[in-house]
Amino acid sequence: MTIIRDMPRAGRCQVANDSPHRQRKLLLAIMVWSVLAVTSTNAAAADDGASSPSSTHGSGIFSPQELSFRFAYGMGNKESLDFYTFGPRVAYDLPNFIPAILGNRIRLAIEMYGSLIHGHNHPLDGEFAFSPLILNYRYDTGGSFVPFIEGGEGIVLTTLDEMNLGGPFEFSSQGGGGIQWFFNRQYALTLDARYRHISNAGIKDQNSGLNTLFIGISIGHFPDRQ
Repeated sequence: MTIIRDMPRAGRCQVANDSPHRQRKLLLAIMVWSVLAVTSTNAAAADDGASSPSSTHGSGIFSPQELSFRFAYGMGNKESLDFYTFGPRVAYDLPNFIPAILGNRIRLAIEMYGSLIHGHNHPLDGEFAFSPLILNYRYDTGGSFVPFIEGGEGIVLTTLDEMNLGGPFEFSSQGGGGIQWFFNRQYALTLDARYRHISNAGIKDQNSGLNTLFIGISIGHFPDRQ
């Protein structure tokens, strides 16, 4: 009878243990999809460039539709944490088989940010965030002001401890929006607000997560904008 009672419990444990593995496989699949999407975009851009000799912007991984540098201030929901964040970002139009919305293409943005963190019981901590899957949509009619929304997934390495996070490795989910001011045809100043949640997706028993609201400003170059 003891064996019969224990079998369902063991099954539940097996499902719980398999869940983090599925989540990690899903994140890996997302990252692979991101690389393939960028590669397809670059191949399409190369074909367009070959058929349009007058094009002045090159194609390839080193020729994104956006190249920017962002500074942000974040407010965490625990221990009065303050985040001082900075880093680069690039964005690429998705492949042509994904239709434009109101004349504007959805873009895949890739971000790499570092943060200095200060708060109660945390005089100086830090984190490194890599987000390879940020989907961005902006409504650009050619004017000086362009609103946008975006959101996506990534990973975070943090030195924060004693906060029930379960360790330095975390997954991140974020979303937000803002407005771009084009002070000339291809250069813009961007103001944005973003909400981010990090947790370890159940890999560790400690998994309370951390939520942060970021207010950011960035300067960017958009070489394909006409």
